[in-house]
Order: sequence, then C-alpha cells, then structure tokens
Amino acid sequence: MKSVIVFIFIFSFSFSVFAAAAFAEAVDKDGNSITWTFSFEDGKNVAKAKSSAISQLKAQGHVNVKSTVSTTLNQGFYAVLYSAYWVEGILKKSFTFGFSSKSEDGAKAEALKSMKKLKGWKEEQGYSVNKSGSF
Repeated sequence: MKSVIVFIFIFSFSFSVFAAAAFAEAVDKDGNSITWTFSFEDGKNVAKAKSSAISQLKAQGHVNVKSTVSTTLNQGFYAVLYSAYWVEGILKKSFTFGFSSKSEDGAKAEALKSMKKLKGWKEEQGYSVNKSGSF
C-alpha cells in the first residue's frame, strides 16, 4: 500500500514536467513566409501544441498555415531564423525554427540545418536571427 501511495505522489508531481511546444507559420500564395507563432502546452501532447499554434494564426486571419517543427521538451531553447534569398530570379522569404535542450546556440544550429534544406537557399545569401530564447 505504501508503494502505491509513493507512486501516486511521484506521478502527480511529475506530470507537470511533461510538455510540448510547436511553431506554425503562415505563408502566402507564392510560398513565402509571412509570420509565425509559438505554442507551449502542458502535457506531452505535440498534436495539441501544433493545433494551438495553427489556431493562433488562423484567428489572425491567415488562411495558408502549417505547423513546421515541434518538440516534447518541457524546457529548453528555441531559435527562429529568417532569410530573404533569390531563387531563379524570384525573391523568396523563409523562416526556419529550431529547438535545443542545451542552449540557444544549439537551437540556432538546428534552425540553420533546416534553412540549408530550403530549395535554392545558399549560405552566402545570409540569414538573421529573428528571435531566440528559452521556454
């Protein structure tokens, strides 16, 4: 009986250490990033965090919205990178997102990995840190 009480006690206090976070972005008809949002939810429910992030942008009137990246970290760091770059004579605008459990630099490195996967983006075209921080 005592072990059951200890289990319930530990479970009830450890539940709050589970969380999920997600980014969503709105894009225009040409596929350019317009804006983004971040959602953090208690409980290890990535689907809920994604849905919340998407709902925030739709509530602002954006139609073409997608969830881009998510995590089950209950605390950590995030980074949002932005780049405007030319692809075959067309200006493209993109945000990329990253999470890290260790540092903002780690989150920036993850977001940069995503940026390197963008069609037509080259490192010499540059990028800026739109926002970074912790959650």
